[in-house]
Amino acid sequence: MKRLLLAVSVIIILIFAVGFFLPKEKTFIQTVNSPVPFDGISRVIVNKDLWKNWWPGTIINDSTVSFNEKKIVINTLLLNGFKATIIEDNRNTYFDLQSVTTYNAETAITLTTKVYLSANPFIKVFQYLSVGNTEKTAAALFEQLKITLSDIKKVYGFDIKMGKVPNSSYVSVKQDFDHYPDNTELYKMIDEVKAFIVSENSKVVNDPILNIVKENNKLYTAMVAVASDKDIPTKGKFMLKQMMLGNIVVAEVKGGPANIEKCRQAVQFYVNDFRKISPAIAFERMISNRLTTDSSQWLTTINYPVFQ
Repeated sequence: MKRLLLAVSVIIILIFAVGFFLPKEKTFIQTVNSPVPFDGISRVIVNKDLWKNWWPGTIINDSTVSFNEKKIVINTLLLNGFKATIIEDNRNTYFDLQSVTTYNAETAITLTTKVYLSANPFIKVFQYLSVGNTEKTAAALFEQLKITLSDIKKVYGFDIKMGKVPNSSYVSVKQDFDHYPDNTELYKMIDEVKAFIVSENSKVVNDPILNIVKENNKLYTAMVAVASDKDIPTKGKFMLKQMMLGNIVVAEVKGGPANIEKCRQAVQFYVNDFRKISPAIAFERMISNRLTTDSSQWLTTINYPVFQ
């Protein structure tokens, strides 16, 4: 019995001694480069309404999220990241996510995890032994953040891609309105252009494109254009438009005017964030016939010609 008590006492003393010399905190750092520019990542971090697009867990409320069934409290939201606390196993763990611009429009993302241990040496030992679980949680979280914060669709809300301009020859018409033109008026313009192309012994080779500019409170200018299989010289109101067969930013959107406008803004953000230079204005390509299709089912692409 005395030997048993002595052995237990020695073990307790050893645990206490080990705990006394263990550090008060454990820190581990993970870093990766995302191909998304800093402005894009900063935008979705600052706007809590956009967290549902990229946070790899559950959004509980404005200040609390979860990951792998562990609650994480967002203490501070910054332009380049956030500071958060996760309470587990009677100890405080802090997450510090930071993002900074690097080169080639990339962003370095760093997640620093810091675990604070008890001042009690005995408790500290057992906490230290379970730090590995926290490290696994942080590693799993960071692995998911690497994926979501490198995903164009999750960051911008739409699947924005680089492509090539498919057609160079267009016939266009412009018309001014004292109101925002409706689909009947727009398709009347489109049908006129298509009829003109056919009358010139040419063929329509793609869906029509559209751009509407609000000149002032009382004037809107609508421009529609239809691609033809060859150049058709300008005649009257029908104007030849030649588009460079270069690069173009394209994003498809499903839905009516509100969704189209959101996609247009996302494409503009993309062009600005990636520092693209454009030789022309953005336009819609009307894939669905908006006269015969419910607006919730419209298919449209937002197209933005760029030099590179």
